[in-house]
Amino acid sequence: MPCCGGDGWGDEHEQAVTLQVTDVGLYWNKELITRRELSDRLAKYVTNSKNPCILLAGDDRARYGQTTETLDEIRKAGITQVTMETVYRPTGK
Repeated sequence: MPCCGGDGWGDEHEQAVTLQVTDVGLYWNKELITRRELSDRLAKYVTNSKNPCILLAGDDRARYGQTTETLDEIRKAGITQVTMETVYRPTGK
């Protein structure tokens, strides 16, 4: 089942995380974090979530390389349910 679809995440994804890539860092559910914090956050999320799911988004200044590195970290954490937003959103939203 896809991570996100229809009108939203669905009941099984009540703990889904929106991870936004920007030129200043990453937003974890609208909270600015550093790249160094990402792997620890992902590990805790996997441990504490029954069905981890990430919506990976970017703003208009996100670089492709940063987005790819972020996706690699998500995969290293063992999260297989990832949806990539195909339009950018305002920073921190």
